[in-house]
Amino acid sequence: MGIADENWDYEIDFEECVKSSNDLFQSELNNICQNVLKTIDNGFVNVDVDKDSLARNNDDEIKLLSEKNKDLKLEIETKLKELTQQQGQYENFKQDHKLLEQQVKKTHEAFLMARKHHKKCLNMYYSIESKSNESQLVFIQFFTELKKNNENYSVNLLRNPQTRQYTLQSTNPTLKNFKELQRQMKETNDVPAVLCCIREAFKTHKLSNAH
Repeated sequence: MGIADENWDYEIDFEECVKSSNDLFQSELNNICQNVLKTIDNGFVNVDVDKDSLARNNDDEIKLLSEKNKDLKLEIETKLKELTQQQGQYENFKQDHKLLEQQVKKTHEAFLMARKHHKKCLNMYYSIESKSNESQLVFIQFFTELKKNNENYSVNLLRNPQTRQYTLQSTNPTLKNFKELQRQMKETNDVPAVLCCIREAFKTHKLSNAH
């Protein structure tokens, strides 16, 4: 919602995303490899026939072992196919992640350029003075691109990060219609509209003091 509703903490930890994805893929890979090894081990362990099979002739035993070997081969092929699919999915993920990272960088650069142009055109300064999980204190000062010590023509807004609701805390100087603007902010959460009214009131105040 306008300038004051931008994502002030515009940070994405790409290295952490990649590390997390690599850890997840490595875990899946280890599980599949363990399943392959377990299948092979079980195949050889289960080669021993039960007591009744001892009475069978050699041809029956060879046939039995052949069937077991086919089953074991099929199971291994299935596990390897799963591994290949996992590898393909991971490669697709890396490609998608790379494209997403490029898009995010472009978007962030455009955001920074727009914010710089916005501040220059409106001749204003703003920053987050303090923040926590429950609230953010936003400071805005008009008619300057750098914060001034006297804080004249400034506004303090309180933002709830969860609901994105803004509260008009104070203006300097205090405006006659401050209560009305405070009510308007609470009911509409229309930050640009309220700031526009405040800026016009500040302009009038500044011009009157200039004479």
